Amino acid sequence: MKGSDMSDDKQNKPAFFYGWLVLAACVLIGMTAAAQLTYGIYVKELIAEFHWNRTLTSSISSVHYFVYSLAAVLAGTIADRYRPRPLILVSAVLLGGGLLLCGLARNVWQMYLFFGIVAALGTSCCYCVPSSIVQRWFIEKRSVALGISMCGISIGSFVISLLVGYLIPHYGWRVGFFAEGAFLFSIMILASIFMAGNPEEKGLLPYGAEKIQTASLITNLNQNDVWTFKSLIANKYFIGCFANQFFTCISLIIMYTHFVANAEDMGIPKLAAAGALGMVGVISAAGRFQAGYLCERIGYKKGLILSCGLCLVAFLYLIFVRNLLMLYVFVIFYSLGYGGKAMALPGLTGEVFGTNSLGKILGLIAIAFGTGGFIGSVLGGWIFDQTDSYCLAFIAGAFFYLMAILSVAHIRPNPQPAAHVPAKQPKRI
Repeated sequence: MKGSDMSDDKQNKPAFFYGWLVLAACVLIGMTAAAQLTYGIYVKELIAEFHWNRTLTSSISSVHYFVYSLAAVLAGTIADRYRPRPLILVSAVLLGGGLLLCGLARNVWQMYLFFGIVAALGTSCCYCVPSSIVQRWFIEKRSVALGISMCGISIGSFVISLLVGYLIPHYGWRVGFFAEGAFLFSIMILASIFMAGNPEEKGLLPYGAEKIQTASLITNLNQNDVWTFKSLIANKYFIGCFANQFFTCISLIIMYTHFVANAEDMGIPKLAAAGALGMVGVISAAGRFQAGYLCERIGYKKGLILSCGLCLVAFLYLIFVRNLLMLYVFVIFYSLGYGGKAMALPGLTGEVFGTNSLGKILGLIAIAFGTGGFIGSVLGGWIFDQTDSYCLAFIAGAFFYLMAILSVAHIRPNPQPAAHVPAKQPKRI
């Protein structure tokens, strides 16, 4: 009888698992984070045209991160309760439209509106939606799938860095915004075609669910409770994950917003500097992918701490960088750490809290990203305006990575992977 059941299961199992298409769509959505991470390429052009200082110019990015952090909570909650496709389509219009309007801006309030608010609303699903949805589709190979999905952020940063880095010297910064908006709008539309919020929408189980025993499912039911905002805020593990995201994002955005400007201050041409920034995306993609395999062996927590430690050392090294070769050494080591951290934190969060409320939880953690980004962007510009150097900004970045390590040291994740609990059918909107 058992043999017959197993034979029937094999016959009913589809030849191609639809979750791989969902994973590809998650990669495309992650690419839209490039709108946030490549703003620094425009900094010197905006300063030259409008005669702003670096504090004011970087504050536009700060407003973007703040608005994004609030919108991401709503996006994550919507992704948990409803089908994600309408959310992605609305985000595509806001992001593409906001960037196109940036290319028409004539003064600072327009940049605050178009990039700081409209485009920020469009990027609201770039992190919490793919990193939560992919964990619902995969139980077996979850770490690897999550690592692949997070590669979208890196790929997007690489493509946009090269695209904008080429267009600005040849056609101007306005054309750069036009092209970036059109490209990111297109890939979000493509992603919406294949997206499904959970396996039940397609009448499937998650990848590897058939291997989970009933006892394991019962053991892990508590991991899949529906978490409320009140219960999360009172949970010390959530506070640890939130703090880790906050501290790492201060440092990350100091680097991303001021990377090209710092390189140009050293005499490195813009295209070469933008290319180096793009390599952060390429190498961090490898870091995310490799971290998936590493975390399968040592766990998400240890992988997260190792990744943050590598970023800390890289920031201290950045103080001594004086030429393009040294800059690429920084890029290699920092990117591996940054990529590993970007994969390990949502994995640790899913391991601790389960997947039923993961969109909401990662949306809340995105507040830490936005708040950290708000501080990091303007802090780097302010330090430069006060000292005519980024040295103290890089020291601060290393310190914040130390704080990030300490913030998760107390977390004791469940050694069992979160079992699949069938989700309620999402509402159509």
